[in-house]
Amino acid sequence: MISRLHILFLFLLLWSTANGKLYTWTDVNGQKIEADFVRADQNSITISMEGQELVLPLDSLSAFSKALAIKLRSQSVVNDTKKQTYDWQDTQGRIIRAEFIGSTSSTVKVLWNGQPFELPLGNLTQESRNLARKLGGAPNTPPPATPPPVAQSQPKSSTAKTEGTDPNGPLDLSAEHVWISKEGRPLRAKFIGLESNELLLITGFGQEVEVHTDNLSDQAISLGKKLKELNDQKKKKAKAFALSRSKMKVPKVTANDLDKVQDLTNTEGVSISATFLEADDYLVTLFLKGRSNPIELPWEKFSSQSQVLLEALRRKSLTVNRTPSISPAKGSRLASFANGPFKGYNTVFQSERFDAALSWTGSSVKIWLKNSKDPSKPPKTFGIGFGTRYTDKSNPEKHRRRSRKITGFENPPEASMKREKTTVSGSLNNGGTFQYDIQINDKGLTLWSKMSDPSGEKEPTNISINTSIPGIVPDSKNKSMKEVMTYIGDGSLVLKPASGKSRIFPYKEKWITTNAKYKGQKFGAMDSATLMGFPYGNRISFMATGSGMSFGKDVAYGRVFPFQGLSLTYRNGSSPKLIPQNRAFKVLILP
Repeated sequence: MISRLHILFLFLLLWSTANGKLYTWTDVNGQKIEADFVRADQNSITISMEGQELVLPLDSLSAFSKALAIKLRSQSVVNDTKKQTYDWQDTQGRIIRAEFIGSTSSTVKVLWNGQPFELPLGNLTQESRNLARKLGGAPNTPPPATPPPVAQSQPKSSTAKTEGTDPNGPLDLSAEHVWISKEGRPLRAKFIGLESNELLLITGFGQEVEVHTDNLSDQAISLGKKLKELNDQKKKKAKAFALSRSKMKVPKVTANDLDKVQDLTNTEGVSISATFLEADDYLVTLFLKGRSNPIELPWEKFSSQSQVLLEALRRKSLTVNRTPSISPAKGSRLASFANGPFKGYNTVFQSERFDAALSWTGSSVKIWLKNSKDPSKPPKTFGIGFGTRYTDKSNPEKHRRRSRKITGFENPPEASMKREKTTVSGSLNNGGTFQYDIQINDKGLTLWSKMSDPSGEKEPTNISINTSIPGIVPDSKNKSMKEVMTYIGDGSLVLKPASGKSRIFPYKEKWITTNAKYKGQKFGAMDSATLMGFPYGNRISFMATGSGMSFGKDVAYGRVFPFQGLSLTYRNGSSPKLIPQNRAFKVLILP
């Protein structure tokens, strides 16, 4: 499970390029266009082609094109402010480069990409804490012309070139690596896999990104191949050890032993006291005595005697209906299950047709749609999130759309697998308040919400419910239509208006082809979007209720077919801070 820090440490930092020239922009499917950069905000980029401006969602771009957009956006911030930036490193080795604003005895405030963030000093290295204290005496004065006398506190140049991870040096599969694109841009992320020509990475945010090798430098391709070799060796070793464990003669343990504190030792003879949670072929998950959050340790870290005990506990855990352990609520994190299939989720609902779970974030829900016609198929997943957004006007020349962050919860709900109605409320980072309501039963989900800004807020917040419908064909751009058909079959998307005829978008047909069939026909406000057919087994319908609501779809640039995914947005057209229960957003699961 990828850990999340409550402070922001970002997966890439880019600060130097020149505007006024054509750039090659690549979307997530590998399609390229050449255009000038105009501007960008947190969610979109505006480019210019032959004098025509085009707005693209950042999520529709490849990882490196998104990095270029952030780089050019950051460049404008640096050019506007003309202030020194510094490297700030946390205790896990992750670095952001940001401008110093000020500090207190416990935090340092920095400006990254035009937005202020507070970083707890306790989460920073001693070097970064020293730097914060050194700069704290004069937060608004320019940096000295000569380097500071202490070498480790010297800020690095904001134009310093980021070096990629050396593929011939020591490599660690669990560490973040720096990947360099063919154009020389860096991306900091962990390696997951390399299949055919697709490199799969995971960023510090826990977001997976897929990069085609055509967009990578020779260094990055070589790094990917070396890490794949290590990963293959790891899998082979884990498979061999799993076979060895299956032949172990283990002591007899009871269900009660699963909840007892065990004395374990590592290969160096160091002892720990911990409670067993779960284990797979790679990792053992434990609760250390006196700690409320679980840790994951590789099997090979334990002594042979402890491995035998852990294997006995693992086998017993598979035969009993064990109550999942709970990670308690803390700060901006809800209580959540610490082990089992719903690890990291606060509220879980399971039914014959689907499962749904509310994340520890309190603002996102995941749906697993089961295929009743073919239960052997893995479920299709969908994401639904509450969004609180505002327009940042701190720079009059460049307004940006940003999200309000949750800073704390009021009476946070306990982790549960039995609750049908969940209310999550709390405070936002501008002093505003919010309330998210989710009701789940065998038929589906109903979501509604409200929020308020503090008195005098000059940048009002709007609330929306956003749905992500992922693509269902892996590496679709490298597959023939015959291969694609084995995934999509008769799958289709049906859009129904509040009045008038529905529009059917077969998955095998391009958006542009189907849209041409309906050219000239009126289509009023959208009432529902339904997915059906071979890929799903059951139908899933996303629905508006009541009048006055704005419900629309968005197809990212470069997504040619419906099976490549789309997104939906639901908001109140007349009262942007309220989605009332009588006009809630509904998700119905139908046979």
